[in-house]
Amino acid sequence: MENLGEEVRVFLEKYEANANAGSADEIVTQFAEVFMAADPSGARAVPSSVLLMAIPQRRKLFERVGSSVTTLASAKQTRLDERYVLLETEWLVKFERAGGLNEELSLRSTFVVHRSADGLKVVFYLSYEDLTAVLRDRGLLVPDMA
Repeated sequence: MENLGEEVRVFLEKYEANANAGSADEIVTQFAEVFMAADPSGARAVPSSVLLMAIPQRRKLFERVGSSVTTLASAKQTRLDERYVLLETEWLVKFERAGGLNEELSLRSTFVVHRSADGLKVVFYLSYEDLTAVLRDRGLLVPDMA
């Protein structure tokens, strides 16, 4: 982890713990009321209420394909100004496959977080991969599971 400040380190540890617990209510507290989400299909403004409904669906998808744990593999912090921080991250998602075979999937993402009175909040989230396509390409997701 490159030059992570204490506040950012704590934020990412909480994010990792919340992602593994699947706690939608806790995850949403780490995002702004409305944030920008971007992926290979484009960008859109996302209200936290929509994120709150999407998290359980993502959790179910991960459970169906055998995801056991997500860990932060790397993080780099770039201070943009006194209020905003750019975080470049890589996450490893472990999958348990039939026959006891395990597989890891690396997913990169970039966050812009805002320092507010309530702590750090994600205002921009970029996922570099189309998660469904990656899962299909790796043979973890068959078309009728999507």
